[in-house]
Amino acid sequence: MMLPSLLLAASLLACGAEAIPHGPPSGPPKPPGPPHPWHPPAPPPPSHKPQPWGFFNNVTIYQTRNLSTGDESITYPRYTELRDGTILATSSLSGHSPNYFPVFESKDGGAHWKYVSNLTDQVNGWGFGAQPGLTELTESMGGWPAGTILGTGNSWSDNGTRIDLYASKDRARTWKFVSHIAEGGRPNTTNGATPIWEPYLLVYKHQLVAYYSDQRDPKHGQKLAHQTSRDLKHWGPVVNDVAYDLYEARPGMTVIEYIPPIRKWILVHELPIGNSSSYGVNYPVYYVLADSPLDFRKSKGLPIVINNTTAPNASPYVVWSPLGGPLGTIVVSDADTRSVFTNRHGGDVDKWEEHGTPAGAVYSRAIQIFKKRPDHLMIYGGEVYDDFRKGRHVPFTATVVSLTKTLKKKANDFT
Repeated sequence: MMLPSLLLAASLLACGAEAIPHGPPSGPPKPPGPPHPWHPPAPPPPSHKPQPWGFFNNVTIYQTRNLSTGDESITYPRYTELRDGTILATSSLSGHSPNYFPVFESKDGGAHWKYVSNLTDQVNGWGFGAQPGLTELTESMGGWPAGTILGTGNSWSDNGTRIDLYASKDRARTWKFVSHIAEGGRPNTTNGATPIWEPYLLVYKHQLVAYYSDQRDPKHGQKLAHQTSRDLKHWGPVVNDVAYDLYEARPGMTVIEYIPPIRKWILVHELPIGNSSSYGVNYPVYYVLADSPLDFRKSKGLPIVINNTTAPNASPYVVWSPLGGPLGTIVVSDADTRSVFTNRHGGDVDKWEEHGTPAGAVYSRAIQIFKKRPDHLMIYGGEVYDDFRKGRHVPFTATVVSLTKTLKKKANDFT
């Protein structure tokens, strides 16, 4: 799974972020209030005052706080861009009991943000431990109109892991529970345990596809799979996306993108195998290309390697821009570097490049290409895994850079 797959859930639980109940309460927990601003010494300020739809560094979305229940930490940022250009962003926010996902909104390309709601666990009594996801319904489905915002995440306790679906008709101001997508055993990254992790949502051909990492199959330490629904309530069978014959292989952290010039879909994932190392990394990033986002199982995974010497490490994210050449540019982020990894040759395995950015490394760092501004590459900021809950109070941030200029940068330009 994301982070170092063998450590994420166990470390989050060991840190004491929340007291885990031994069963759901009689009713849903009372939703926590909105995050309250708090301003400790901040990281370097933006290089200039951010302008709407401009380029800027380290605009604060939310500043974490020190609480009686522990220090807040921001990791695993996620977002969705609505059809009118509004951006909704969230993240894993630890330090609360129960934990929840705060949701923020920007109407000017990330230059300014406002808090709009908390996505809370309304049915399990466990909170949302981690791994949020957001998307917008582009068509009506299951009685929910086009424009509905869908939210998901991993709700967990000693009783299990549940990937749940929520919906909002008022642009993420309020949320309603819709369905349990999938359920697994308690959080435990040991091979042989049976939890599920890391949901990712995609609307495709009149159905919602829910991708996730799955430890329930006794043939695999972990695999990537999906289920589909046409009404958001009833879910079809589990379909494998990436499953290796080697039991110890643990592909994790699915993210999907479409590449129009080659009419292919791309799935990126990390691939830890025991304590093995590849090009100096323990969680090498792989990608799979397929004609349909429902058929990745028919294709072979390929590693991202730069000049046969270096490789991205852990929790990748992928986007595509039409800029950069006839086939556009595939852009991949990892968890350990400031860089982005790009391919302007339709995913040719020998054509990956590394380019530096001013943004910092983040555990499961999300990146975004604006739909109507393909030169705008947004990079979301937060904490790295090794700093989790150390009281560093790294804020949730947004950095927007020019993709065209980034493609001219060397990997070490910002070190």
